[in-house]
Order: sequence, then C-alpha cells, then structure tokens
Amino acid sequence: MIVLLTKDLFFVPTLRSAASNLAVEVVVALSVDSDKLTALVADEVSAWIIDLNSVPIDELPTVVSALQGRFPQAKRIAFGPHVQQQRLQAARSAGCEQVLTRGQFDSQLHSLLPTWL
Repeated sequence: MIVLLTKDLFFVPTLRSAASNLAVEVVVALSVDSDKLTALVADEVSAWIIDLNSVPIDELPTVVSALQGRFPQAKRIAFGPHVQQQRLQAARSAGCEQVLTRGQFDSQLHSLLPTWL
C-alpha cells in the first residue's frame, strides 16, 4: 500500500493507474491528521509520498516526522516543482529518502514504483 499526501486530486488517477498495474492500493489523504491514515495498519504501508505543494514549508519537518513515526518501515518520498528548490531541499533535510521534481516523478513513476514496494 502507498500513502499519498496531496491536495492535488488531479494527480491521483496517475498514481492509482500506475499502482493498479502492480496490484497496489493507494490511499490519498489531504493532511497528516486524516482519519484515513490512522485507520491504516502500519506494516501494510510500503511507501508514503508527499506532494510538496500540499504542505507549508515550515510544517514539513513535523509532517515528515509524523509519517515516519506512523509508518517507520515505509520508503519516504517527496516531490514538488523544480523551481521550488527550497522546498525540495527542505524535504531532504526533513528526512525524505527520495526527493524528486514533479517532472521526474511523472516521467519515472512506472520505473520507480516497483522499487518502493
């Protein structure tokens, strides 16, 4: 299972389509406090992904810490616009293992997804 933290619901079908090819469920949450996340079994989540446009930069360390605490074994991924270098660096500093630009995420999703499972 993959958790996607985003407010961009237009991107969700792209991830769900790629995940369905691998028979992987995608759970979408608008915030780290979502009831959808508290209901999940931690060991079933193999990766969580943060859309950096959905989290204020000053809240990023708290959000990453909360997701890492809730799903400690999961891969930690973030993506955002290439022009927002400060957000991308903040995600790295907060503990995301893989930080991608939106273009990299879109173009490499099908090859990256199996490595996150």
